[in-house]
Amino acid sequence: MKSISSHKFSDQVAGKAFVLAFVIITAMVLLLLRLTWLQIIQNKYYKTAAEDNSTRVTFLRAPRGSLYDRHGNLLATNKQSLSMIAVPNQLEHVQDLATRIAKILDLEYAEVFDRLMKAKASSSVLPIVIEHDLNLEHVSKFYEQKLFLPGIDILPDISRTYPHAEMTAHVLGYCGEITKPQMLRRPDRKMGDVVGQAGIEKLYDDQLRGVDGEQRVRVNAMGQSSGETAKPIITKKAIPGQPIILSLDLNLQRCAYQALGEKSGAIVAMDPQSGEILALVSRPSYDPNVFTRRLTKEDRKLLSHPSHPLHNRALSGFPPGSIWKPITMLAALDYKVIKPGDKIHVSGGVSLGGFTFHDWTSASGLFDLVKCMQWSRDTAFYTMALKMTPEMIKKWGNILGAGRPTGVELPNERSGTVPDSEWKLRRMHEKWYPGNTLHMSIGQTFIQLTPVQGARIYSGLAMKGRVPFSHLVIKIGDRQVPPPKPEIWKIKPEYMKVISDGLRAVVQGGTAGRVNMPEVAISGKTGSAEAPPKGSKTHGWFCCYAPSEKPEIAICAFVEHGGHGGTAAAPLAKMVLQEYFGIKKTPIPGVTDAKPKKPAAKPRH
Repeated sequence: MKSISSHKFSDQVAGKAFVLAFVIITAMVLLLLRLTWLQIIQNKYYKTAAEDNSTRVTFLRAPRGSLYDRHGNLLATNKQSLSMIAVPNQLEHVQDLATRIAKILDLEYAEVFDRLMKAKASSSVLPIVIEHDLNLEHVSKFYEQKLFLPGIDILPDISRTYPHAEMTAHVLGYCGEITKPQMLRRPDRKMGDVVGQAGIEKLYDDQLRGVDGEQRVRVNAMGQSSGETAKPIITKKAIPGQPIILSLDLNLQRCAYQALGEKSGAIVAMDPQSGEILALVSRPSYDPNVFTRRLTKEDRKLLSHPSHPLHNRALSGFPPGSIWKPITMLAALDYKVIKPGDKIHVSGGVSLGGFTFHDWTSASGLFDLVKCMQWSRDTAFYTMALKMTPEMIKKWGNILGAGRPTGVELPNERSGTVPDSEWKLRRMHEKWYPGNTLHMSIGQTFIQLTPVQGARIYSGLAMKGRVPFSHLVIKIGDRQVPPPKPEIWKIKPEYMKVISDGLRAVVQGGTAGRVNMPEVAISGKTGSAEAPPKGSKTHGWFCCYAPSEKPEIAICAFVEHGGHGGTAAAPLAKMVLQEYFGIKKTPIPGVTDAKPKKPAAKPRH
């Protein structure tokens, strides 16, 4: 019996040992298979997951295309900066974060909270920029609070910089953070993007902005950059924006800006043959560099100053005064109201319907058409207007470019106004009176002309009916931008000679005599336009071209409430002409080469 029991026991032990061995071997095989699965087959998946826990995908800002003048001088470029970002899926306790960040950045709590909530609600897998272009104080405060700011970080970025600041602001414009309405129109853009908001920056934003790339940066358990020396890993290269070359001449732009000084106004210089804008200045101006960061209270105060520094006067309409008179004379010649050899009696005024329309001087006599233009005699143009309709004058205004855009590549260009009977009835519900035509003949009342239109009109006069379209952009990337074809109008040579001789006489010894220079022949016309508020000085205008026989440059100088065009505007154009032709500048009373200044504390008139 013992032997049988012992044998059974031995079999049981052997069976259990076999089972145990089988279990152990099976477990080892399964473990080996699992390790093979994890380490070989699933290696890539888990390696990526591990990297995701220690790195974060973030944007790699594309360098914005630089802007240059016609000679290759830099007008706008980029600089390295730091931005504060938020990682949408790591934002917790937003109220506490907003409180801390508001103190760091010196912003309103509500503004920061709103930005964080928008970031948290976004579907973006990339970080959202909540503040651009941080200064050293912001960075220092952030690192003091870093442990209490999960999901918030500071990363290298690129921001725009304008080396000539106020001097080129109204041409280049500025860049700023994309707004909600802009994002609705452009679903390919995201919160925190920087886009062109004015000027060339706005109009050519697509060409300038490039395509952002992506990179991985090492982060700690709180999702913040770890500060290790390892470089970020670029996973998608950024594509830089295209550079743009403008027709501006930086030296001429600087000269025009300094010539205006503290006056409110504009100066536009252009090539009358091609229409290329050589200088376009409006003052008061502003510093576009302030828009690369959050605006401070002081910034907002300066930008909202009563002198309206953001307002581009070069593209805005004003009554032109006597610079309009060549248009009236051309209309009178074309409609046979006068002939080139006629003489007109001038005096202190003309009576019509019980009203007297005054001349600027009471000196009387019999003047030929050239002398009428030379001395800008209002009564001569009243006499012409008595035999014309507003539609006759409007026709020639439109031919030379008044009342319609000039083609300059800038947003918000005004078309100006050239009225007629239908316009007045539609706008004012009132019929046109003969007295309105008299006022129109000397560029008063309803007519509105922009300084850039003034430069274009006098380019057309300089080229004897070949009217160029104004433009600024001459090259985008490697692509040359051809100038737009000019409009060509047939003007009888005998009519054009009267106008040309009259404009030359204005400078040689007429109302713009102080502009005359022996080195170069100049033709032009002064203007003094009455404008509200009542009792204020007239707007001062001067439009010209030079050399008179082979024009290379046309200029329109405008001084808002500056007084007489011959004393307020003509000397400014003279400075630009001296710069262009390399003539030694002569001192002009009231005009200095002062450095750009910020708007004064009180509005200028």
